[in-house]
Amino acid sequence: MKKIIDGLLIALQFLTTIPFHSQIEWDKDCAKWSVRFFPLVGLIGGILIAAQLILLLEYTHVSTVIIAFWILFFGVLYTGGLHLDGWMDMSDAIFSYRDQERKLEIMSDSRVGAFGVISLLFLLGFRFLFIYEIIEFSSLHQLLLIILIPFLAKAALTALLIEGKFAKSTGMAAAYKDVISKKDLRYVVGFIVLVSGVMIMVDFSLTTPIMILIIASIFLYWFLKSIIYKEFGGITGDTLGALAEGEETFLWLVLWLLHYFAMV
Repeated sequence: MKKIIDGLLIALQFLTTIPFHSQIEWDKDCAKWSVRFFPLVGLIGGILIAAQLILLLEYTHVSTVIIAFWILFFGVLYTGGLHLDGWMDMSDAIFSYRDQERKLEIMSDSRVGAFGVISLLFLLGFRFLFIYEIIEFSSLHQLLLIILIPFLAKAALTALLIEGKFAKSTGMAAAYKDVISKKDLRYVVGFIVLVSGVMIMVDFSLTTPIMILIIASIFLYWFLKSIIYKEFGGITGDTLGALAEGEETFLWLVLWLLHYFAMV
């Protein structure tokens, strides 16, 4: 049980800015459990975002623009911008149009290039617009779907880390190479089934949009995985972060489109 709890704490320390002051000894069991808990970290973030949205809309007179910007900011604050760095680094590498080896070197460079900055502006800009319009036109019970966005993004990150091939033998992602196996995918699938099942029991009318969000997440996962393999020959810590950020913005887009097609 201690290994499981330590694994959860490692996942929270690694993926969030929630302050923990205790030192946890790193070993294979703790590392394995930390990966299994990555989707749970996303679920906690989604619950916090949905709770704040409902409280702000119900008990304050703050404008929709301010609320949307706060939700955008909180998402970055919760993760400490960890994955945004990966999004920028991968963008710089892809738009360099160099060979795979050079692209991996560019991603390892601590400096951020113009393409990284531009891609970040569009990523967050579009996300803000989707958040704003979803808040503007959604009912409170429909906002429960927002819980799934960070959750599915982290689930996709976890799945790629578990079953993806590594582009290099060093780095943050490669540190997990010897402690995880494809059998750990069952925890990702189990989390998705459990969370979606509970949400459907809470509100059966959300069944269709929940299924669409899950299918959209899987589609983008395979699409981005193919791009990552083509461009870099495998995964790195930066590509995992880029996948998570891409998934999150894409799912905001899907939820926005669902409202326009009157499905939620």
